[in-house]
Amino acid sequence: MSQEVRVRRAWKRITKWLGENAPSQVQAINPGVDQSMIDAAEEEMAIAIPAEHRVWLLLNNGSTAKDVLEGHLYQPHQDSVFLPGNNVFLDLRQIVDVYRDFLAGEAGWQSEWIPFAQKSDAPFGYFLDTGAGSAQAPVMYFSEASLPKLAFPSLAEFLEATADALEGGDGIRALGNRVPYRPVTDGGVLRWKRAQTAP
Repeated sequence: MSQEVRVRRAWKRITKWLGENAPSQVQAINPGVDQSMIDAAEEEMAIAIPAEHRVWLLLNNGSTAKDVLEGHLYQPHQDSVFLPGNNVFLDLRQIVDVYRDFLAGEAGWQSEWIPFAQKSDAPFGYFLDTGAGSAQAPVMYFSEASLPKLAFPSLAEFLEATADALEGGDGIRALGNRVPYRPVTDGGVLRWKRAQTAP
């Protein structure tokens, strides 16, 4: 099964679960972009977005529909935050902006790294390493003042692990992490908490 098909199936499972258990967060998900918008973003960044990431963006363009733009800064709505690690699914405009900002100012940031998820309140999150030389771009986790770590072998595996955790209520653990996080809903809002402390 191709990466693109796996991404479509996993994302359908995730949005179905959100619709049934955290409906307000589904409302924060943008409709998909069209191909011309992806082409324009690639031209702006001077890098190709991997096929599996393209598929995801064509389905939905980030979880930022409820965010507020104040000046040049986005103020993420709590409903935007639902990916593992309590990350926001970046829309295409934010991907380009974060990519350019990090490339210009984040020490060690590489031109082959394309961010797709980020904390709402800190420069931490996930990116695809398009320069890894593998058949699919691995998902890497980045945080301030530390080297990026391999989190998942591919975007499809990241989304499949997320869907499995949501449907089974079990923990999700990135490669190399000792502590799993599990989904918890409180008042219809999904958050990810350390398995030891989650109710």
